[in-house]
Amino acid sequence: MPIHAEPAGRRLTGRKVLLIFIGFFGVIVSADTFLIVSALRSWSGAETTSAYKAGQLYNEEIRLARLQAERGWRIVPTVERAADGAASIVVDVRDRSGEPLGGRAIEASLQRPTDKRGDRSVALVEETHGRYRGALAPIAPGQWDLVLDVVEGGERAYRRKSRVVLR
Repeated sequence: MPIHAEPAGRRLTGRKVLLIFIGFFGVIVSADTFLIVSALRSWSGAETTSAYKAGQLYNEEIRLARLQAERGWRIVPTVERAADGAASIVVDVRDRSGEPLGGRAIEASLQRPTDKRGDRSVALVEETHGRYRGALAPIAPGQWDLVLDVVEGGERAYRRKSRVVLR
């Protein structure tokens, strides 16, 4: 009689070890695959296509910010979402003294903070002196970044970015 006898039903064979090994790594590979696919479907990717180029443009952004501060303009936006999902953007633009600023080209965009694939843009039309309006086809509710660019002579003269919640 052997000293260390094992029960007949619980022997650890090479085949069982192989199945345990395959099962273990199969679970790991399945979980990793699920997480990678979920990440790729839910995130559009990097904020910028080239961090190097973004760094080179930094000084230009500082210059534009200083010019913008010197102008002293006040831009007051309003965004409303209708029952059918369409969004209406109304912007009131005034100079340092509070006088309406007309005759400007204003580009508005609603950008998803978490997914750039849903971004929408519209050129605003001046409806009265210093008051601009634009509309976007049905847009999802939730948080959006409203980016307003006032363009003069083909160059951005003013930028305002604010977070809005559409219901």
